[in-house]
Amino acid sequence: MTLAVGFDGGESAQRALDAAIGFARDLEETILVVCGVAPAGGMGEEYRATEAAVIDDLAPLALEAVAKIQALGLSAEAVLVDSDPVGAMETVMVERQPRMLIVGYGQSGRIRAALLGAVAHRIVEISDVPVLVVP
Repeated sequence: MTLAVGFDGGESAQRALDAAIGFARDLEETILVVCGVAPAGGMGEEYRATEAAVIDDLAPLALEAVAKIQALGLSAEAVLVDSDPVGAMETVMVERQPRMLIVGYGQSGRIRAALLGAVAHRIVEISDVPVLVVP
């Protein structure tokens, strides 16, 4: 079985990663470091260029997280998904069937969350497996 942690390199994602590491140690689980790499917007040349830039930014962070996990003697894999963060976690939930999803609760603020929807809240709504939301 696996644990899937939503990861974008931010502070709340780092806290979620640390929580995932603790659970992985206790449960002897593999950690999937999940990154949604699709930028907002439609298709076309600008979309592809922006997506490439997002991948260029996130891939090294995801690989760094995997290296951190592996240095602790645990198993980990980076998973970059062509979707927004919620869609990426949903894709991994369906395709990889992790035991649990672990996400950070970002510092976007209540107004932004009300307008755009908080990622953690949306993941809790769509999940078929337990979700740990890390403050």
